[in-house]
Amino acid sequence: MRLPVGPGALHALRYGHGGPSILLVHGFSTSAPLWQRLAPMLLAGGCQVIVPDLLGFGESDRPVGGPYTVSAQARYLDRALALLRVHSVVAVGQDLGCVVVRRLTAIRPERVSASILCSPTPNDKAGGPEIDAVRGQTGPALLEISSRPLGVVDLLGPALRAGVLDAASMPDRLVARFSAPYTGSQGARHLLDLARAVGEEEEESVGRVSESRTLRVFGENDPMVAPATGAVIRLPGAMRLLAMEQPEALAALILERAQAVRSSTDALEDRPEMR
Repeated sequence: MRLPVGPGALHALRYGHGGPSILLVHGFSTSAPLWQRLAPMLLAGGCQVIVPDLLGFGESDRPVGGPYTVSAQARYLDRALALLRVHSVVAVGQDLGCVVVRRLTAIRPERVSASILCSPTPNDKAGGPEIDAVRGQTGPALLEISSRPLGVVDLLGPALRAGVLDAASMPDRLVARFSAPYTGSQGARHLLDLARAVGEEEEESVGRVSESRTLRVFGENDPMVAPATGAVIRLPGAMRLLAMEQPEALAALILERAQAVRSSTDALEDRPEMR
């Protein structure tokens, strides 16, 4: 689908209709294909699954100037869900997607019934090795990358491969697929613009997000330090891109959380004062 959200349209995949709604939000160096193994498992578990490309990423539009800040991306997702007539979701994010999910929860708390953050950065800030790799490019290096048709593969490839423990989980064809939207003379420049935009200071003042609705999930081999508070799970045999390396275990966590949300909603609706 293509969903008009203001300055451009989001490209999104939708698996199924009915049942609990799951929103899967990719990270900085990835796009919708990140979830290609996970989404069918959630569909088989009775959920409808919505998989967007953030604006400016993947197959979504690239309006000049964006905006591409975290708050803007959260608002675009909110509009997309409104267009789909999806009232609330269990939102799942990957690195940058975690920050966007947190922002969506803060600005529209009724939209996110629960969240699962995969490999979030410390203090839930827009950063991490994927963004840092792009921000670190100097002018001459960026020019050299842009001068080669597939130069961006050399930029994103190391960050993508460093996100998995087993190299077989990130084959060359998948690196090429994640890099494809940024090939060409302007692709690397656009990627740098995205990296700068998501790190911009947010002007919007929002309330704190309830930690009781949030689960953070890390790979057991991920060197990222987990927070001292809140619910945290470590998945064995994985680095950062959990949906690529441990889709079954991640799907089980998501379905468990979706079922818990459904059960609490059903219990609330059964209360006499709610009838």
